Amino acid sequence: MLQKLTYSGNECNNYLYFSFDAEFFDCEKLTEKLNIEPTSVMIKKEPVPKSTAWKYQINAGNEIDLETNLGKLIDIFESKTEIINGLKEKYDLTTRIQFVIDIDINPESSTPYFGLNKRAIEFLANTGTEVDFDLYKVDTIGLLEKSDE
Repeated sequence: MLQKLTYSGNECNNYLYFSFDAEFFDCEKLTEKLNIEPTSVMIKKEPVPKSTAWKYQINAGNEIDLETNLGKLIDIFESKTEIINGLKEKYDLTTRIQFVIDIDINPESSTPYFGLNKRAIEFLANTGTEVDFDLYKVDTIGLLEKSDE
C-alpha cells in the first residue's frame, strides 16, 4: 500500500498544542518563567529539527469536540498573556496553536469540530499567536488496505 503523508493509520488521534518557536532559545528559561512544564521540547540540530520548540500538548484522542480542548489550552495560558508577550519579545519567539486532526474516512463517522469563540480570538490577538492545522485521513474500516489487494 502506498502511504501518503496525509494518511495516519487506522485510529484517530486528535491533539492540539501551544508552542513557542525560534531558531534557538533556552527552553528551561521559558518553563521557569511560565511555571508550566512542557509536554515536549525540540532543540535545533542538523539536519533536523530545523528549529527549537517548547510545546504544551492536550490529547483529544478520538474525541471530535476540539473546541472544548482549545478552551482547556486557553485556561492554562490566558492568565500568562503578559509573561508570554515578554518572553516573545526578549527571546524573539513566535507562538502557535497547532491543531492535528484525524478525519475518519468512514462515512458513518462524524468529523471533528472546533470553534474560535470570542475568548479564543482575544487570546490569539493579545498574544500574537498564529493558528495552524494539520489534517490527516484515518481509515478505521480498512478501505485503503482493501484497495491494495
